[in-house]
Amino acid sequence: MIVFIFVSIYGFIEFALHQKKILSIPIRIHINGTRGKSSVTRLIGAALREADIKTITKVTGTYPRLILENGCEVAIYRKADANIIEQLSIVKFAANRKAQAIVMECMAVQPQYQWITETKMLHSTVGVITNVRLDHIDVMGYTLPEIAEALGNTIPKHQNLFTAEKILFNKLKEISEKRSSIIHLADENQVTEAEMKGFGYIEHKENVALALAVSEHLGIDRKVALKGMYRAIPDAGALKRS
Repeated sequence: MIVFIFVSIYGFIEFALHQKKILSIPIRIHINGTRGKSSVTRLIGAALREADIKTITKVTGTYPRLILENGCEVAIYRKADANIIEQLSIVKFAANRKAQAIVMECMAVQPQYQWITETKMLHSTVGVITNVRLDHIDVMGYTLPEIAEALGNTIPKHQNLFTAEKILFNKLKEISEKRSSIIHLADENQVTEAEMKGFGYIEHKENVALALAVSEHLGIDRKVALKGMYRAIPDAGALKRS
């Protein structure tokens, strides 16, 4: 009984300390979706850095990476399998460095863990869902609406959600409205071919459109945002231009 009480008190204190840390970071961006999460995470983080916003970025991607305020990357070494508890240490790291922004790729697949990551760990001020595709059907569901519902667990309350998903847009809008959040559809047609030529690797217009929409929402000039994105290091799986 005494051990149970001690553990409970310790857990409550740890939870309270984490809440203080995450809320000390003004801009909190949580990126989810089926495809393009790592790319969009990198692009948004790069845009914020270019705008002189002290930003810590965490990507899962091909290899888990922490991107520091100066754009340098640090490998994340795991002693065991990936676990959402990892996000807590990233938040602590960012808060201790007095980061102004944290850009986090969602690493959870199980819907309940996605919900925990958002509502208990990150409390994002900006949510991003890149798209909705048939993937991880064993845990998210066998239909696109079911997968949209699962991914929707990371939509924040009373904030803004950005997505490039057109087919399931209304489903994401329905979830957003239940959480009193505003959804924005990023339009890839607003990104010109000239703007895409600035990338030294093959990037998708949808990803760039999403990153630009979030940047604009945060008051970052388009040219500044693009300059940062061009300088961003792509994910290890990205194809170089010939």
